[in-house]
Amino acid sequence: MSSRDRTCFGVIEDARFETRKRRANKPQPWIMRKFAIGLWLAVAGYVSYVYVGRVCKSMLARDGEVTASLPVGVVLLVIYSILLLLTLWSYAKVVFTSPGLARDFTSQTERPTYDQNHHPSYMTPDLRGVSYDQASTVQTHTSDHLQRTQDSRTQSSFTLQRDFPTSLSSGPSENVPSRTLGTPIPRDTHNHATGHHRGSSQATTYSTPSYHITNTNAIRSPEEARVRDVLANPEAPYVPDNIALPPINTGSTRSRGREYNRFESDQRRNFDEISRRPPTTPILSPENRYCSRCKIVKPYRAHHCRACGTCVLRYDHHCPWIGQCVGAFNQKFFINFLFWGSVGCWWTFGSLLGLFHQYQSSVASDLQIPIAIALAGLFGFFATGLLMTQVSLTLNNQTTVESMQAKAMKEREQAALGREFRWWQFGAKRKTRSRWNQEWGRISKEGNIWWLGNYRANWEAVMGKNVWWWFLPVGRCPDDGMNYPVNPRFDAQGRWTRRDEWPEELR
Repeated sequence: MSSRDRTCFGVIEDARFETRKRRANKPQPWIMRKFAIGLWLAVAGYVSYVYVGRVCKSMLARDGEVTASLPVGVVLLVIYSILLLLTLWSYAKVVFTSPGLARDFTSQTERPTYDQNHHPSYMTPDLRGVSYDQASTVQTHTSDHLQRTQDSRTQSSFTLQRDFPTSLSSGPSENVPSRTLGTPIPRDTHNHATGHHRGSSQATTYSTPSYHITNTNAIRSPEEARVRDVLANPEAPYVPDNIALPPINTGSTRSRGREYNRFESDQRRNFDEISRRPPTTPILSPENRYCSRCKIVKPYRAHHCRACGTCVLRYDHHCPWIGQCVGAFNQKFFINFLFWGSVGCWWTFGSLLGLFHQYQSSVASDLQIPIAIALAGLFGFFATGLLMTQVSLTLNNQTTVESMQAKAMKEREQAALGREFRWWQFGAKRKTRSRWNQEWGRISKEGNIWWLGNYRANWEAVMGKNVWWWFLPVGRCPDDGMNYPVNPRFDAQGRWTRRDEWPEELR
């Protein structure tokens, strides 16, 4: 059976596409989103059973495998109970506190119209950030540089001429006038490619232009000029075998050295022309904040969560371990939970590991203690890494989504420097970054649209000004989740400006 018969003329593919589209627009089932909560509680309950029911109980009763002193057992039990209580308290707060749903604070509306003066074109890479490359301003390119560029392009091309009859013509062929590289030659209207769209019964015709490449300096004799008409068309039916390409005049070793030195001098001169090109998308404009799924204009820093199927205020990420998103109203409790969870896991890991090493001979046959040690260490590493990430993001007043955008900008910048400089030119790369920072500022600070000026202000914007709130799962979100102050180094549309455009007191 052919693939055409199996797919029923594309009907099956269309049905699969529509099914995936419907699933993408629907939230995950409730049982899937809450499954990890039961898993975490089961792991915590098992580790608590091993720690309290087998280790601490045997020390207090002095009749088990661990025969430590009574005071040691009491201290271990009290500390573990306090850490477990704080961890469960923080976990309950982050699970039962809503992150803040945008639909509860905004009403549905029609999609705003685009302002052509501020909205970038979809035909450019501006939506994901303009790539870093050499500055293309007219002021940086002098006339002699353009002349050298044109000369180098002319020297690197050669001539293709028509001097043979094709299978479509019966008479003698005519010479085709030579054209420079990139100049299209009109083709016969019958020489075209056709393409079909899935689900359409009509064919769409695409004209494929051909190109001729020329350089009259490369031909030395009429024998060399017998170049067949090989169009720069990948869909050409065949290429004649008896084709004689003109030799490329590479010049002497001395001339090649002069050309290379001139290229190197041009490259060194162009190093100072490499500029930083931040994204120019007006991210604060209503048309760029519209959610087509929720039919609302998202508040600042809100994003749509595919797992929950709704827009979340100050969206950080969707955490399966709490069964919902981390957002504006529960991020503080999420950090509290990570802190006490990390402390509790490492206390459990260290104390059990010490007791197991001390009483290894008597507890060697009990495999539950090693299993509890492994689980505590695994969750300890996971919680500590996530805690460090959240603390770093909070100090910079960024969410996970916003940090990924800043990271992508740094990667594009690093790739641009890698293209323009050799791998050993560390000093040139450092000077270029320093020049960019003098002109624009640092990406993670001045280039952060939500930067409040210092780490303390950023931290208090999430954790509150009360020091007790930093450690205990009490209090509430300091802001309303809807309004956030914008870095004055950005314009009203949310685009990063140069240092000379900043307010006078910030320069």
